[in-house]
Amino acid sequence: MDIQERGCREVSRQGVVAAVRGAVADVEILQRSACAGCHVKALCAAGESAVKTVQVANQGNLRPGMTVRVSLEERIGWIGVAVGFVIPLVLVVTVLFSLTRVVPREEFAGLGAVASLVPYYALVYAFRGFFARIVRFRVSEVDSGEEEQRGGAPFHIVRKEGTS
Repeated sequence: MDIQERGCREVSRQGVVAAVRGAVADVEILQRSACAGCHVKALCAAGESAVKTVQVANQGNLRPGMTVRVSLEERIGWIGVAVGFVIPLVLVVTVLFSLTRVVPREEFAGLGAVASLVPYYALVYAFRGFFARIVRFRVSEVDSGEEEQRGGAPFHIVRKEGTS
């Protein structure tokens, strides 16, 4: 059953295969802010970008340098946001308010609240195999027509002659 048949939404980004090691391929995806393509971005602190690398299953057809589209079901992204940000925030706030009633100094309550993240992230790390089974990236090859339609290769901003 395809993702579109189930009515699920997906998030997809274009990337370039950086390396292939047997059954695993590293795909680099350029993550840009909305204004990263602006011509005055050098003068503005808001225009930033970073290259993210994701590991995907190689079905045998991926080669380094190949332009691909990496897709993930949107609900899996929301699970990542919850595990990485929402649950830790709730944990810190809950522990902080609980400790302020028991511990006489606010500094120790704050340290205890931040220290509560250590066992939480240790548990997340311990269950990384479980999360790896849940998070499944789908990879599809991008044809040259789609790449041109989206404004060229995702990692290069090409300045045309005559533009500033």
